[in-house]
Formats: sequence, C-alpha cells, structure tokens
Amino acid sequence: MTKRLLFPAFLAVAAIASLTGCQPDNEDPEIRKPINDEWEEVASLPAAQFQLLSVGDRIASDNFANRGNIEVLYKDGTDKITVEMQRFTVAENQAAADLAFEKMQYWGYAISTPEPPSDDNMVDSCANPDPDVVDRCYIRAYYDGQFQPVRDGANFRVTIPTGWDGDLLLVTSDNLEEGIDSYPDRGNITVDGVAGNLDIDLDSGNVQVRMDPNTKHYAGCANNDTCVEMDYAMGCGCSEPTNINIANKKGQSSNITVDVGNPDAWYTMILENRGIFSSSDEFVCNATIECGDFGNNCIIDPAYADLPNQERADVNYPGVPAIEGAGMRIALVSESCANIRYVNGPEDFETDPLPEQKQGELLVCVGCL
Repeated sequence: MTKRLLFPAFLAVAAIASLTGCQPDNEDPEIRKPINDEWEEVASLPAAQFQLLSVGDRIASDNFANRGNIEVLYKDGTDKITVEMQRFTVAENQAAADLAFEKMQYWGYAISTPEPPSDDNMVDSCANPDPDVVDRCYIRAYYDGQFQPVRDGANFRVTIPTGWDGDLLLVTSDNLEEGIDSYPDRGNITVDGVAGNLDIDLDSGNVQVRMDPNTKHYAGCANNDTCVEMDYAMGCGCSEPTNINIANKKGQSSNITVDVGNPDAWYTMILENRGIFSSSDEFVCNATIECGDFGNNCIIDPAYADLPNQERADVNYPGVPAIEGAGMRIALVSESCANIRYVNGPEDFETDPLPEQKQGELLVCVGCL
C-alpha cells in the first residue's frame, strides 16, 4: 500500500505561496519605506578656531555618503559652529530603522580623505581645541559597518556665527537607489548669510544661497581693507577674491539662485547651463543676472547677451589699477536642463503622480531671497 503524506492546510498554503511569490490573504508583511530619525545636535565647536568647514561627501571607501540635504545658517549671538544631524533609511518598521540609525554616526576630523575613527586619529578630531593642530573640520556621515547601504544617509543642519569668513565646502548627492520611481530624494542645499568662500558640489538638488551684504572682497585676508583703499591694486597683500562656486555633476539639473546682498560690491559673474535642451525654442533653461538690481554698473558681456542659457557680467568694476574680471567671483553651472521628479520627504513615498519641475534655471539677484 502506498503511504499518503498528509500536510496541514496552513502548510499547504504556505508552500504554494513560497512557490508563487504570493502571500496568504491573512498575512500582511510590512513594506520597506523611507523613515527619518529625529534631529540631533552632534557637535558644538569654537568658530574662531577654524579656517575651513567642509560638510558632506559622496561615497568613499564604500562609506561616508550623506546623500541628503544640507542647510547652513549664519546666526547672530553665537561664537559656535553647531552641527545637527538627521539620519534616514529604508526599512520595514521603526525597530529595523533604529538599528540602521545606530550605525550611521557623526564623523568630524581635520582629515580631508575620510577614514574610520581610531585611537590614532583622535588627535585630528574637530573637538581638539588646539588650533595649531586642528584649524579645519571635515564633517561626514559615517556608517559603522563594512558597506553603507544604498539608501542610508543623513541630512545636516549647521549654524555658524554671522560674519565668519572661513571657507565653506558643501557636498551632497541624490538618494535614488531602491525604487527610484517611488522615492527620488534629491539632495538640496541652502546657505543663508555666507561671508567667505563657498564651494558647492551636488547632483540634481536645488541650491539657494544668500550672501552676507558685508562680505569682504578678499574673504579671510588680513589686508582686505588696505587692498580696497588701494583700488584693488596688485601686490596689495591680498590676491584671491571671494569665490561663490556652485556646480553639479555631468548630466544633472539644478535650479541655483544666489542673492549677493550688496548691490554696490564688485562682482565677476559667470552663469552657464550646458544641457542640450537649455537653449532650444521648445525647452529653455535660463541663465539670468538681474542687472537692474545693480543700477547702471552692470555690464553684460555682449557675446552672451543673446544666449538664454549663458550669461556673463562685470558688475561695479572700479577701473584701473583693478584688473577686469577680478571682482568677487560668482560662478553657477548646471550640467543639464530637464524636468525632474522629486519628493519632499517620506510622506511622498509612492505618491502618484510624483511632483515634477523644470530644473536648470540659474539666477543672480539682490534681495530676492
């Protein structure tokens, strides 16, 4: 007699589900979704100690990618650089997210190429109060594991004293892995009150920058006032004018706005959208310098006056002995012009349709932010 193997009904259903990839109706597995942590203050540093502050990075050694927004506010009434961090991940539930958050840590060292924390590099910690050893700080999101998961990262929020004229370097990237169609999280950057050199590197996030109207022509140079009194003559003791340099990576599209704050300062401006559609009749991304904001002292380069996607100008050139093109340099570049889908946060996960906007617009103005 042939023996019959009798399976309980629930095992039979489970076996079928396993083979077909379907789940029984009475089971409701949790779906992976974006989850943000709460904001947390992770550092408070004496601003006077530092000549350079770098926030964020792209992936390095399978790690150290923030992949999020960066907000920088220059604020009255403080002498500290304060750093807040908000971790994010994609997980089935809060418990799983909390495990990921524990691994995503603050990293702050006077080391430009990031490396895992160790006893040997503690002397280079940004918390070291010796300015002869540490006068610059590189802040990163550090994943304490072998490989940083593709959707784990952090947003940064930084407060800096008003008038701090050190160099500011900001780097972020978009967070597009694992379901790009449902959650295209762009890394946006905002800076309110920058008074020194600024360099921004990003993907298809958007950028808004407001300069301190009291920004000096040669930020960080002790002889700044003397150079201005000498009508910016060569050999005055300062050589490099203040730079606001913002650009994204090849193929990326960003709206970039810079409010220079002071209509009377001397500027050299270069705006360029390099996308193949940026100057077409059907799809235009504009590069605009609001010359009217500067009175009669804004001269658009005639070679670019009729190009909607490129514009160059010399604003408030003081004349000789100053060299033309040596004004505070505002350089804005978007590598493409495109309609970009984006989300504002986890609440937009699987929104249908996703919000979309044209990106690649470049603008320099006074008082628009």
